[in-house]
Amino acid sequence: MGDSAEDAVRGTNDTAVESRCSAVNLGYFKDDYVKFFTRRAERRPPIINRGSYARFMGFEIFINKFLETGDMKKQIVVLGAGSDTKYFNLKQENKQPYKFFEIDFPQITFKKIQTIKRSKQISSLIGDFEINIGHTELYGQDYCIISEDLKYFATKIVPKLEEHGFDKNLPTMFLSECVMIYMDPKDSDAIVQWISENVPTAMIMAYEQILPYDSFGQMMIKNLKARNIELKGIDAYPDLDDQKKRYLDRGWDQAFAININYFFNSHIDPSEYHR
Repeated sequence: MGDSAEDAVRGTNDTAVESRCSAVNLGYFKDDYVKFFTRRAERRPPIINRGSYARFMGFEIFINKFLETGDMKKQIVVLGAGSDTKYFNLKQENKQPYKFFEIDFPQITFKKIQTIKRSKQISSLIGDFEINIGHTELYGQDYCIISEDLKYFATKIVPKLEEHGFDKNLPTMFLSECVMIYMDPKDSDAIVQWISENVPTAMIMAYEQILPYDSFGQMMIKNLKARNIELKGIDAYPDLDDQKKRYLDRGWDQAFAININYFFNSHIDPSEYHR
């Protein structure tokens, strides 16, 4: 993937933040920190706002279940975190895990750290922290930002994680929100396999685009290509069964996959849906 294509993929972070900010401003869900990470807060169409709500609620529900199960120390690792605000929202409610790690390209982490430094509301929430010379990594007591390309997960990222307190033996939740889909499948598969082989009590929660071959999927692919964005993993894992097989083939004991409609029907209160 050339620099222009990589820039286009990194630009999806800005789009996601703007969409999340739109949904927050319209009252779909509460996030006191997303506003710090975008200068644009244009109102998005209802279908976009509902999508942002679904993503937010999906992760919130399962993260809370993970954190509330048992009283042992736990870790969360966000792959391709971008301008993610989960740590800040958890810390605000005093629900943060023992360690919370975020990983992304240095171009992305640099911007995030600059925002953190400018905002007393965010920096005071983190507490004492150090920043590396290049201003691309941040090391706090329970929160770390690591800068690296995810394709170097085992060789470069894992040593950095361990240097800053990552413990393979703790229950760990890995999050991937529209991230692995942009990677070469051999690189994302390597992450999935490394985790299954090295972190005994781990889970991965991934939110990915699927179904590229129906009319909606074809339109999605066309629109993304117009922006020089390629879903490099979608042909390898085009549906829910393929997504489950990906994990089972790489040593995971269990794998579950649901679509967004099923999630709404099974996990969202009907009164909330109609709101």
